[in-house]
Amino acid sequence: MQLFTLAAIVSSVVCPIVDAQPAIDRGAASNPKSNQDLGVDIDRFIGRASDSPTHLSHGLLLTHSMLRAGDPNHPGNHGAVLEYYKDISTATLLPRNHTPMVKVPEQFLFYVQSGEGRLEDGERYWDLRENIAALVPPNASHRFVNDSDKPLNMIMITWTPAAAPRPDILVRDINLLPWCEEAVHWNNTSKCVFNAPDGLFQSERMLLVMLQPRAMSQPHSHPPGMNEIWVKVTPGTTTILMGSELREMPQNTAYMVPPTNETEHANLNLTTDHVDWYLYWARGAPPAPGSPPTANGNTGRGARPSNPNVVRDRASSEAANIAGKPLK
Repeated sequence: MQLFTLAAIVSSVVCPIVDAQPAIDRGAASNPKSNQDLGVDIDRFIGRASDSPTHLSHGLLLTHSMLRAGDPNHPGNHGAVLEYYKDISTATLLPRNHTPMVKVPEQFLFYVQSGEGRLEDGERYWDLRENIAALVPPNASHRFVNDSDKPLNMIMITWTPAAAPRPDILVRDINLLPWCEEAVHWNNTSKCVFNAPDGLFQSERMLLVMLQPRAMSQPHSHPPGMNEIWVKVTPGTTTILMGSELREMPQNTAYMVPPTNETEHANLNLTTDHVDWYLYWARGAPPAPGSPPTANGNTGRGARPSNPNVVRDRASSEAANIAGKPLK
């Protein structure tokens, strides 16, 4: 029944109902070309951690890649579609495990899904728990510690920064951030976690996005040069629209929107009682020389909210920063 209901929803949104009477205005489809017409294999742009073999990072982190570096504009290997990033993975530190202190030339984003632990830099430490995000710049000393009896589960993004990175580790408690977007693409409600003032590229930013039950985001597409990535971080399975096809999206699945300017995407929460959360990471193409800066690192998320109670100021973001505590 869910698939039947979903088909009806998508048909009404993407393809207007065609009446048998020629006198009736049938409108214009927002996305008239099918994936086959465009030559887009959407499954290449979707990756599940459960389908990936185990690899190691930081000595003791067990990782499962979802998406990897590649060319999104031409046919290639499954999951190898990231134009600006090296890898998006799950990363797990088992109970009673400590990674060695390392300096790595790449930049990292860590988002804690579950469990508890610590991030250390040799002088300070930060407590880690669900909904904590850490931005680790290149060559910053760091290690992870898990003294608990449960695994520490995280999402890890690895890349070479395109902008001058910040000099130190930044840890932010997403629970303390105000909502920064409402009703974006109809139903997305977001917390803005990291963006350009935190040491990211001008058009780069990370959000945590909430989609309520029985809700759908507005189908829309993105142009070449745009990398928009969604990772399902909460349990359960949601549905995604990718062009003319539907796919299931369990927890720890990532997808990047095919940057064809015609392949529309949307997230659908078909449940009646389960809130879906997504880690959203996006970066646009480098601006043309002499072009004005993009406000707030906007990457095509839709109209700005008009609600005066939605907060987008820098002070609110910095109020959610977690100060490192001295190591004894």
